[in-house]
Amino acid sequence: MRYEGLEVYRVDLSLRAPIGTAAGTHLSRPVALVRVLSDDGDGWGECGALADGTSVDPPLSVVWRTLVDVVPGRLAQAATSRGGDMPTASVIAHLFDTTPPNRMAAAAVEMAVLDLELKAAGRSLADYLGVPVTTEAAAPTALPAEVSAGAMVGIPADRSVDTLLAAVERWVADGFGRVRVKVEPGWDVAPLAAVRRAFPEVRLQADANGAYRCYPDPTPAAATNGNRTDDDARRLAAVDDLDVTCVEQPLPHGDLPGHAALADLLATKVGLDESLTTVRAVADAVKYGACEVACLKPARLGGLLAARRAQARCREAGVSAFVGGLFDTGLARTANAVLSGLPGLDLPGDLSDPADYLVANPAPYPGVAGGRVTLPVAPGVGSTPDAGALSQLGSTVERFGPTG
Repeated sequence: MRYEGLEVYRVDLSLRAPIGTAAGTHLSRPVALVRVLSDDGDGWGECGALADGTSVDPPLSVVWRTLVDVVPGRLAQAATSRGGDMPTASVIAHLFDTTPPNRMAAAAVEMAVLDLELKAAGRSLADYLGVPVTTEAAAPTALPAEVSAGAMVGIPADRSVDTLLAAVERWVADGFGRVRVKVEPGWDVAPLAAVRRAFPEVRLQADANGAYRCYPDPTPAAATNGNRTDDDARRLAAVDDLDVTCVEQPLPHGDLPGHAALADLLATKVGLDESLTTVRAVADAVKYGACEVACLKPARLGGLLAARRAQARCREAGVSAFVGGLFDTGLARTANAVLSGLPGLDLPGDLSDPADYLVANPAPYPGVAGGRVTLPVAPGVGSTPDAGALSQLGSTVERFGPTG
């Protein structure tokens, strides 16, 4: 199919409430969307960059410059080298370097091109990725696959355990079997213990966003030097009796040796999130024993195809994994839900309905019923932003022709 141009949208979305984490509080959710145009239709992709970025991800303002200053020329050049044809989704990552802004931009473009390809071929993302379908017991009728959805609860602004328990209760009442609770030094063991007492059956995860430190000298003198007692990761051994699925990203993203040492110390599994920036990083973390549970985020890894390769590495190594979210709209969250259906992604992903945290969602989502998401079977990635909604939300758009 012929490449006919690119549109890059920015829409400033509002969160229903501030979301507190150890790394800071999210107050809004600006989103960049990418639309690729061809003579055979269009395709949409979503950029995962947040307003303020993270310890490893650049803010949206930086990735936006890549989307409007770099991406159009790269796509035009790639199309020219192919006689004007659209480059395939499988080569998009190779058009960009591996710096974080390029990686996040490439992930959005890859999603858009893959959406276009699948629509043209009449295939669903689930079929393309190889997500198993379910079958009725009495007849060989293929049914849409379903995946379990997990929820996330931030650090309450009032740091009240009662506020935390009320938030968890809502998710449990809606059928969510996994709740991921944000923690940090001073807000960890007590709130987790309270959740476990109140909800003994829920699958509970703790997410620290790199807030702790692991010091090599465990002596009391070393622990008190520099106020180390406040952020010493060894305190997390106190959660071993709480049946927590994992403590996610307890240490800074670059500290693989520290995570490996902590994994030896804790009975609770150590998970990684911010450390997993590339497929190679996933392989290294697993190889060195630093990752017992993997949170895989397609936008950070470089796209859906990179996430599928990372999932395969985890499955080969016997490492549990799940798909993480970045407060997505329905577009990226639907794609993440489909990805979650792959074998080996054995923990519920961050798949709550965007309507739970966004005041307005410009792209539809299948929704969650009884804690489960039914995967779409329509051709394409599975969700298309609504032009009317984008207009009402005051989106801005940059348009580029086939020559960049």
